[in-house]
Amino acid sequence: MKITCALLDDDPLTLDLLSSYIALTNVLDLKATFSDPLAAHAFLTQERVQVLFLDVAMPQLSGLELVRTLRQPPLVVLLTAYPQYALEAFDLDVVDYLLKPITMERFLRAVTKVSDLARGQEITADDAFFIRADAQYIRLCYHQILFIEALKDFTKLHTTDGRTHLTLVNLKNLEEQLPAALFVRTHRSYLINTQHIEAINSLEVRLGGYTLPLGQTYREQVTERLVNRALIRRQP
Repeated sequence: MKITCALLDDDPLTLDLLSSYIALTNVLDLKATFSDPLAAHAFLTQERVQVLFLDVAMPQLSGLELVRTLRQPPLVVLLTAYPQYALEAFDLDVVDYLLKPITMERFLRAVTKVSDLARGQEITADDAFFIRADAQYIRLCYHQILFIEALKDFTKLHTTDGRTHLTLVNLKNLEEQLPAALFVRTHRSYLINTQHIEAINSLEVRLGGYTLPLGQTYREQVTERLVNRALIRRQP
């Protein structure tokens, strides 16, 4: 289920930009957008959303003042061009603080935080990531990834629920972005999640119903990694 949100900013360009970002995430459900803080206040006193993205500096009522007026404010992500508001913002326990101009990458990091909080999960730095696939940004938890397959300039991510996602990132670049403690290269064409390994020998790795090749170049490194993590045991 998507996370409901509202967007408030008196700059129409920012409203358009963040509305497009929200649509691409496939995580957020945008219920309302506002350029007038008083109109946003009236909406928020009558309707509930899980997350509010709002500008700090606005006429009549600032974003910080608006948050203080709400009895039960939603999760808040502040948007501003002025870094001097950061200390006051975190005193209000906001989830994140985005400095304009806001990039998609930085926005997605904020989305990860609010997503975890909205679902009542503990926030960790390394529990999930976003990929661009099927004309949208998709959030995947690391434990969902079974293995990743190289297809020239693309990679195909195979998940534990049997789905696949094709993204225009090569395997080397994707490997560098994933936690080395969880993912290991077993072949020039495969990167696997060590959490899902069922069996391994000198030629193959078995996981999730798949049998993948174990390349000679990677064999020693993989075996040593798994032994050190106590995923397999040396025989006496």
